[in-house]
Amino acid sequence: MLCQQRGAACRAHGARVCVRADDIGAAWPRAVAVRTGAGGVTFADAVGPGPQSLRALGWLARVGASPLAPLRLVLGCGERVAFDHVRRLVDAGLVTRVAMRRGDGSLIVITRQGALQAGYEPGRAPRSVAPATWAHICACAWTSAWLELRGRAWVSERDVLEDDWWRFTLTYQDHRGTVRSTHRPDLAVQIKPGIVAIEVELRRKTVRRLWGILRMYDQLIEDEVLAGVIYVTTDPDVEQLVRHVAASSGPDGPGLSFRTMQVVIQQTREAAASCATASSHAPAS
Repeated sequence: MLCQQRGAACRAHGARVCVRADDIGAAWPRAVAVRTGAGGVTFADAVGPGPQSLRALGWLARVGASPLAPLRLVLGCGERVAFDHVRRLVDAGLVTRVAMRRGDGSLIVITRQGALQAGYEPGRAPRSVAPATWAHICACAWTSAWLELRGRAWVSERDVLEDDWWRFTLTYQDHRGTVRSTHRPDLAVQIKPGIVAIEVELRRKTVRRLWGILRMYDQLIEDEVLAGVIYVTTDPDVEQLVRHVAASSGPDGPGLSFRTMQVVIQQTREAAASCATASSHAPAS
């Protein structure tokens, strides 16, 4: 059900087409005239998006939007080089930058043209990146980089939103009576026992809704649709609430696990450092 090809841009579960990010836009035109001197055009200005820039585009097309830090770790380059790749993509109209709060940097967001160039439908690009969504977008991007750099086969937030296989039935009781709706995880990962859903939980849900979601996951695990669910949190109170509600209604044991965002970021950086070390020791071809 998951594409095992790392760095691939995957379509829905039906007739799927996989396009390697390294091959995206291989024929993209590049300028050859370079002028130097005061007020002139530098080499970086004259050269359009190259293979590494388009590799960045492929990953951004999977996640939709990302801050620079996880993107550069996936690319395996420094901040200055990553910024240059982003600038080339911006100049080509393939991504755009959305400034966040002062000190938080910018989000790099795939555009409709960028999605098309990466092998997706234009609608793959996020419709809006509102301030209320910034924290969740950043957390999902870090979680995606965490999975990517540790060699996992994973499903991004954009993949989940576009594929109705991930649209699960949710039922619970609240002051309105019986509530029937649907729920999707934020991401997913393929591990040996099966598919594990990932919930990036930054805020507390109502106890009733959380009860329904955990009950839903418990049934999906029992039916062997999923092998488990991972909650990624930034607030200890949120994790404590999920554990408390799960004790009475949700999955337990290996079916339910937790990661803090601090651990996710730390392990992402460690995995990137390991990849860089392995690359430096690889024999030259």
